[in-house]
Amino acid sequence: MHTYLRVRAERSDEVGCDAEAYWQLLLDWPAILSWMRVENRPVPLIKVELAAGHRLGTLPCTRNCHFDVSQLPAGIAIPEVVPETLLHVDPVTRFLYYNMEGEGPFGLRNYLASTEVDALGPGRSRVRCSGRFDLPPGAPADLVRSVIENVYDSIIHDIATTAVRRA
Repeated sequence: MHTYLRVRAERSDEVGCDAEAYWQLLLDWPAILSWMRVENRPVPLIKVELAAGHRLGTLPCTRNCHFDVSQLPAGIAIPEVVPETLLHVDPVTRFLYYNMEGEGPFGLRNYLASTEVDALGPGRSRVRCSGRFDLPPGAPADLVRSVIENVYDSIIHDIATTAVRRA
């Protein structure tokens, strides 16, 4: 029997953009590449599309994230396509959660993440991304946590930058 390690990742920051504008970009589930930075991207994401039969505004809503696995450092392996399913959206409190389907890098399982967007005042918001996942024995927990937290940093800051640019 395997003993899995339960791991948590989190990032939170204040950003200089309107909470509702931020929220609307976040809800455009397959539009990651429209807001994620091109240089120093946290992961080699090359295409994102809704799964067949899924559409925005209807839950569950799955997006398939396609990666250029040839761009990964030696010793790092991830699936070429990772499905992420938006499971819950509360527009009143600007809270959502989603999961990663199946097994991820290094045997990662049971990934569940949430994002919260709070208005702090005109043009100011606090965004918090958090997640939990299980890793098998011997998996590099600190490395996996670090990659996920870098993705969260991108979610927080790249969406805010895009929201401001589009305003």
